[in-house]
Amino acid sequence: MRKTRVPRILAAAAALCLGASGCSQNSTYQKNMNDANTKGKYKVRLTTNVESVVGICKFMGNVEPEQDPVGGIPKSQYADYFRVQAVLMGADTVLVRGDGKFGEAYVCGPGPLNPDGTVRTTYDSPPQHP
Repeated sequence: MRKTRVPRILAAAAALCLGASGCSQNSTYQKNMNDANTKGKYKVRLTTNVESVVGICKFMGNVEPEQDPVGGIPKSQYADYFRVQAVLMGADTVLVRGDGKFGEAYVCGPGPLNPDGTVRTTYDSPPQHP
């Protein structure tokens, strides 16, 4: 009897740990989404001028509202959608193409952005204690 309980207890403990880590990742994602929707999107610039972006700024990724897994993004909300998704990628500029149907996210400023719109800082090595 005792041999069969140990694997069950270990399996239950492993499932509990995986569930807890999933919840913490979900809460971090939700905080980032809230920051992007309330603060970060106001730091992102939309443009249709290709010459001001391509070859000068660093490409971060594509933003396509029609490919959103949740779906149902109305055309009137595309500008906000571009801004929110771009700031989640770290971009500060979106080049809007295809009659406003999709965008390309770029970093043109001093560095990538955090979801709250502040510039990400590079982490220095921790101080060395003798």
